[in-house]
Amino acid sequence: MDQFRNRITFENQYMVALNILNRSLRYGWLLLIPMMMSFAPMQRDIFGEIETAMSVGNANKLSDILSSSIELELPNELEGIYSKQQAVVILNRFFSQYPPNSFKIVHKGNSAAGSRFAIGDYTTGTDKTFRVTIYIKKTGNDYLIHEIEFE
Repeated sequence: MDQFRNRITFENQYMVALNILNRSLRYGWLLLIPMMMSFAPMQRDIFGEIETAMSVGNANKLSDILSSSIELELPNELEGIYSKQQAVVILNRFFSQYPPNSFKIVHKGNSAAGSRFAIGDYTTGTDKTFRVTIYIKKTGNDYLIHEIEFE
């Protein structure tokens, strides 16, 4: 009788182990999804970075996402193409002349060629609002700002 009882217990344990193995094989691939996502390259939120930098009026925060040459169009400034360093100086001068109250991106999109753009409202402390258009192109693996227009 003990042999019979031991055999039933062994068979039950064997069946439980097989059931666990079967479930692991059936649903184990679900564990791979988070692992695979952790290896996927994270795309930076360039629009979020732009919104943060513009809302505090800090062109230095934009410098990481500026192209090596930038086309700028600002009120009371010469429209032109500037180096990244020149663009930072010009933008900081604009931000000190028109300190930000807020900046909000109101529209963003993509072109067929893969470029991106954002349109935002830059409101100053004196309640003057500028419409800002920012053009972004993919350079290497990153998207970088190539043009900024304040109207």
